[in-house]
Amino acid sequence: MDQTKELVNTIVEGLQEKKGKNIVTVDLTQLSGAVCQYMVICEGNTPTQVSALSDSVWDFARKKAGEKPLSIDGNQSAQWIGMDYGTVLAGATRVL
Repeated sequence: MDQTKELVNTIVEGLQEKKGKNIVTVDLTQLSGAVCQYMVICEGNTPTQVSALSDSVWDFARKKAGEKPLSIDGNQSAQWIGMDYGTVLAGATRVL
């Protein structure tokens, strides 16, 4: 399996572990000039759950795919959190 697709599947697994809702994977491989190949996004109910989703993705990606994010943004308020893995952007947002 392609390393990037393996990372996408691992991220989805991490989101499912913490009950992320409405998980969507967007394939951007056919779009020239896209900032990444895939985006994985989901919803959480509370800032605490959004933070737990981010932590779970971090743990799963590190342990199963040997990947660490290049950067993480949004941790302070946890209304949304974005994680940049280079070829994959992962994110969780709080449902209002």
